[in-house]
Amino acid sequence: MKITKSKFEGIYWIENGKKKIATINLVPGYAPFGEQLIKMNDVEYRVWNPHRSKWAAAIMKGIKEFPLKKGDKVLYLGAASGQSASYISDIVGKDGKVFCVEIAPRVMRDLIFVAEKKENMIPILADATNPKEYEFVEKVDFIFQDVAMPNQAEILKRNSKFLKKNGHAMIAVKSRSVDVSAKPSEIFAKIEKSLKEKFEIIDKKRLEPYEMDHIVFLVRQKG
Repeated sequence: MKITKSKFEGIYWIENGKKKIATINLVPGYAPFGEQLIKMNDVEYRVWNPHRSKWAAAIMKGIKEFPLKKGDKVLYLGAASGQSASYISDIVGKDGKVFCVEIAPRVMRDLIFVAEKKENMIPILADATNPKEYEFVEKVDFIFQDVAMPNQAEILKRNSKFLKKNGHAMIAVKSRSVDVSAKPSEIFAKIEKSLKEKFEIIDKKRLEPYEMDHIVFLVRQKG
């Protein structure tokens, strides 16, 4: 088995016949989603499954940048039970913060259990379409958005007020959540046009075969 650093901070390649990505586990021994843990040279790695995380899928598909580092503050919109957010927690480390916004009380319970172990995750029961509900959130370096709604681009633009100057964001778009009757390529083009009103597009990646009819956009706030 071979473990090497990727070009992105806090993300590693694990090669053992098949190439996988992983983070260093912030809470050794803790695997809340049944993920594989690998220990080497007294360091424990968590394997990040691209079939269960759009952000891991984007890395596997060769996204140009993944601009996160230790100590960063992150706003995660649509955190669900916290699976992907828990890997972001690993990357930003104990000096970083991940503000996890989720509207569904049922999955919020699961998110709270994860946050009790990963103390840099802050669960927030709120509606991402209404940022006034969490005005207390600090300025952040990065926004992740995984809110499957037709007005996804607008939601990100509303929440961009939390971004620091030249801050980055990544948005995952599921075409069927926008319009089931339109072609995915047409939907993605409209989303991109809308995002360009507020952001510079750094990269975009379709996520097949990990997620069908999905795309992620990596953007930087203008000005």
